[in-house]
Amino acid sequence: MSKLKKFTWLLGLIVLCIFAILTWYKIHYSMDIAEPFTVTVPQAKYKLLIATQGSAYKNAVLKGLISAAKKRKMSLEVIDVSSLSTVDIDEWSVIVIIHTWENWQPQANALEFAQRHPNTDKILYLSTSGKGDLKIPNVDAITSASLLKDVPKHVAEIVHKIDAVLVVSPNK
Repeated sequence: MSKLKKFTWLLGLIVLCIFAILTWYKIHYSMDIAEPFTVTVPQAKYKLLIATQGSAYKNAVLKGLISAAKKRKMSLEVIDVSSLSTVDIDEWSVIVIIHTWENWQPQANALEFAQRHPNTDKILYLSTSGKGDLKIPNVDAITSASLLKDVPKHVAEIVHKIDAVLVVSPNK
């Protein structure tokens, strides 16, 4: 076999390996689309919007936030982060954005939303990444490595921030 054929085979093998690794990474780490839904609480004092992505961790955080919202007489709507471009922040008492980093970048819609609405106290972020230390620059965010054992802690942190924004207590 000539050197050119060996080189071509080797190059093809390298390209195939890179493609296989990237495919595995995409399947293993990509987020599901979050199904939108609304929870209406009679006589709600506040409206909470949660923009999220689908994963076991994010779904568990979402469940905790829904429970807390009901206790606080808050109606809420859940959307996928890809729908953030349609959100009018004036329609909401508080907005929680739960997004991940993929390929060393924040989710594009979450980044664009943060850039459109800088320094807005009623928008809260939970940013997940492999090591749990990445967040959108210039955004005050809770960061997480998406560990299920950390869900109660992160739900409590988000609820505390919601309460600070709205100046509410669970019994009001």
